[in-house]
Amino acid sequence: MLSDAMRSAILRAAPIPTNEGTRMKLLLTALAFALARTAAAADYPLGTMTCTDIGAFASEVMAAKKAGRSKEDALAALETRTYGDPVEKGNLSDVVQILYGNLGRNLGVQSAGAVLKTDCESGRPAK
Repeated sequence: MLSDAMRSAILRAAPIPTNEGTRMKLLLTALAFALARTAAAADYPLGTMTCTDIGAFASEVMAAKKAGRSKEDALAALETRTYGDPVEKGNLSDVVQILYGNLGRNLGVQSAGAVLKTDCESGRPAK
């Protein structure tokens, strides 16, 4: 169910925990992320953004979260951005929702970007 690319990204992004409880939390987080992605299995449009842009935005959001920015402030900041396509605001809002949810508890700044970039790449249609 979890793609090889997603599994690799998670393993590269987070060191392997040494205790069983932490290992189980990581496994459950990866499973929840895979299930959420499967529920929305259709490829999603990116507008003028790239998967690299999505990953960079995810890292920015996680850095702001770790610095104490609230989810409400992060969502409000989306209102001041300029978008090349209307779908982009929805995509960025989804990134904020994901990172301020359960998945965000277990990711760092770099790993947030890596995981969401990989998710984006695995969900894009082949060209």
